Amino acid sequence: MNSAATTALDFEVCDETPSRSLQIGDLAVGQAVVQRVVFNDAMRKAFHEVARDRAPVHDDERFARAAGFERPILQGLCVATRFSRLIGMYLPGETAILETIDLKYRRPVYAYTELVYRATVDRVLRPARTATLVLCVSVQSVEHVSGRCQVLVR
Repeated sequence: MNSAATTALDFEVCDETPSRSLQIGDLAVGQAVVQRVVFNDAMRKAFHEVARDRAPVHDDERFARAAGFERPILQGLCVATRFSRLIGMYLPGETAILETIDLKYRRPVYAYTELVYRATVDRVLRPARTATLVLCVSVQSVEHVSGRCQVLVR
């Protein structure tokens, strides 16, 4: 399946979309939340300010090329930050407590590129009040980051 395609179970959001608060009974396998994001200078600067990651592969064009990249790459955790929004505001939303997350970085991610984030419900354990989500970041329908997380739904 095309990672960037949207289906009837998808809830597409933007930065202005109000948050929601789903309960464990509201979750169903296949539900997904999707957001398109372009990391601009302000976002990159904000992440630099928090992380203090000054590795030259993130800012130095020559260094990045010498390391085999087209241009400087975004920090992996910078890319991962947007999952916090999707999980904590939309799926399940304000009721979610992140318990575990596992991400695999398959391809480099560059600034100023449209990234399509998706979190999809893969499993719901109602008695334990937990859900497992499949996570993906794609660029032009090609998966760059994939993973899974488990959330507790309060």
